[in-house]
Amino acid sequence: MNKAVIFDLDGTLLHTLPDIHFYVNEMLSHYGYPLRSEEEVMQFIGCGSRNLIKLSLPEGLTDDEISERHAYYNKVYTESGSPKTKLFDGIEEVLRGLKQRGYKLAILTNKPQETTDNVYERYMKHLGFDKVVGQSATVKVKPDPTTANAILREFDVLVENAYFVGDGETDVQTSINVKTNGIAVLWGYRTKEQLKLAGANVFANKPLDLLSLIK
Repeated sequence: MNKAVIFDLDGTLLHTLPDIHFYVNEMLSHYGYPLRSEEEVMQFIGCGSRNLIKLSLPEGLTDDEISERHAYYNKVYTESGSPKTKLFDGIEEVLRGLKQRGYKLAILTNKPQETTDNVYERYMKHLGFDKVVGQSATVKVKPDPTTANAILREFDVLVENAYFVGDGETDVQTSINVKTNGIAVLWGYRTKEQLKLAGANVFANKPLDLLSLIK
């Protein structure tokens, strides 16, 4: 019987907020806009990088202007190598434990594919994920269930034998849409109350809790 765990990336596996905050402000500074606090940027994360940039910018910009600023952000962030990013403590042990139990492991993130590939290569390649999917022109952003369903079909895993693990409302909603077992993590970028409002009912307080919650 095949089984799988699909993970979100930012705020779940990797603490990426320091780099995201820095390069959002690099973009804002470049275009002469007021800077954002880390708390503000944290709340903007989760629905894709274009939405992150749109929320970070002042109101009233055209779609073309937002696209230009989004492209600049993606360029400087991707080229930076994400020097402030790190794995959350305990994640490596969790992933190795799940691999030993025979779980197929995937990442599904609303982060752009190129940036996802860069941080995966730098911080996670040695952990041997079976699939790493970021946002692109052919990938619908979470909480759309299309890509998660495609991953499970590729893995030949039934939804009842799959878990979706993430720290955001979009992860909770994706799990509900796909009908997987959902686990909301509390070391990321949302509060328990925010996740409950999104529909979460199973929570992990720290990464190692995942080894007992994933049967």
